[in-house]
Amino acid sequence: MANTKSDFKRRFPKVGKCCCCCEPKVSVIVCTIIFIIWLGLGAFYAGISFNIVDKYNTSTTSIISKVLIVINICVLISLILLLVGIIKRNITFMNQFKFVFIIFIISQLFNYAYSIYLFNDDEYIGNAIKTLKKTYKQNNLQGFYEIPDEIYRRSLKSSMYYYIVEYLIILALIVYYYLSTCSYIEDVEEIANEENDTRKLENNEY
Repeated sequence: MANTKSDFKRRFPKVGKCCCCCEPKVSVIVCTIIFIIWLGLGAFYAGISFNIVDKYNTSTTSIISKVLIVINICVLISLILLLVGIIKRNITFMNQFKFVFIIFIISQLFNYAYSIYLFNDDEYIGNAIKTLKKTYKQNNLQGFYEIPDEIYRRSLKSSMYYYIVEYLIILALIVYYYLSTCSYIEDVEEIANEENDTRKLENNEY
């Protein structure tokens, strides 16, 4: 007897909706739009910050910053394609998200580790203080400009702990969104394969 099932295998576990108050499709669309806005604003401000502080950065930091901006732009395009894929039920447009977004997650982990390294690098801290003071001076904030470097140094290092907590929360949300969205994509793909199997069976194509 001929096999009447497509060789579809799930690669992601079934995960709950990323927005519990909506149906699965709407949930993915809403969360994706939120991520597009978040990444878009992030890329915009990263570009502005890069233009301001790049001359104080080392060549390595400068290259990494450029790469991360490019990755964010690629992810933005991927998310837009994902939205189109969900609306048009285009499996190809949806599946590309699985590969592009995992690269984004890996880049975020690398950025996280590198940021912690920088916060413990005296040269980077010195450049950051220099940038802050220059900004304050340009904006006629003389009081902030005259604050001793050591106070800025302690403040920047203490802010690292808040950064770690904040980043871990954001990373957890990103990973959950990824798993939830991939689960939805595979649900759609599974249904599409079942419909295709049924159609072939009805047309005696097996």
